[in-house]
Amino acid sequence: MRSQAPKDILKFSGNPDFIEGIYNYCDSWCERCAFTNRCMNYAMRKNEQNTTTESQLSEVFKQTTEIIKQLIQEKGLDWEEMMKEVEAETPVIDPHEAAENHFIVKEALLYTDMYRSFLKSEQRYMQSKGLEFQNELNKGIISIDEAEKSVFQLDDAFEVANWYQSIIYIKIRNACQLFFEENLSDFMKDFYNGKAKLTLISIDRSIAAWFVLQVHFPEKADKITEILTQLEKLRRYIEEDFPNARKFVRPGLDQ
Repeated sequence: MRSQAPKDILKFSGNPDFIEGIYNYCDSWCERCAFTNRCMNYAMRKNEQNTTTESQLSEVFKQTTEIIKQLIQEKGLDWEEMMKEVEAETPVIDPHEAAENHFIVKEALLYTDMYRSFLKSEQRYMQSKGLEFQNELNKGIISIDEAEKSVFQLDDAFEVANWYQSIIYIKIRNACQLFFEENLSDFMKDFYNGKAKLTLISIDRSIAAWFVLQVHFPEKADKITEILTQLEKLRRYIEEDFPNARKFVRPGLDQ
């Protein structure tokens, strides 16, 4: 199937039913989102019907450039001249690179490592707990209703923890560019605060999920407590360095 053409993207961006910018501050979990019918990114992906590959991403970047050039030319500006000015004003510090080394981003990466280490080291334990759980059901120690409730809680907790462990690192790395960009507009300050808020929400949900796992796996309470402590520390750091993050109103999602 063909890739999205610039005119197709412009068609989507002009749809008044879409909430402007909602995709900038979401967790990308479309299966659990109530706003997919009002999201331009979701509509574009659905229209494409293809898994994004490296070549497709390259094509998207090219299309985006074409759109920007088209909009600039419509305003009577010279694209080539603007590019020369951009090249002449290349910053000494790369905000993206600098953000990668920010201590908050390193703490977020540490949480991701702790999550993956837990899954790797405790895989056999969790498998044995699954068999133990099945035996209790077979012996009538727990009812079918109790079993279904527990299975749902565990599945949901694992899904949540797994989904957000990478989101936390990626989004706070983006947000921390706030500290290294120069001459930021109010829009960009809000943009980075919005990313920080998404990170905080991801941490809130992850903490709730780990509490559920702690209840079901009491033998691993110490290890899970270490993970919860890391998440709580990370949340505190972000709230201190992004004091306006919680106040940010995400389009559609917080309205």
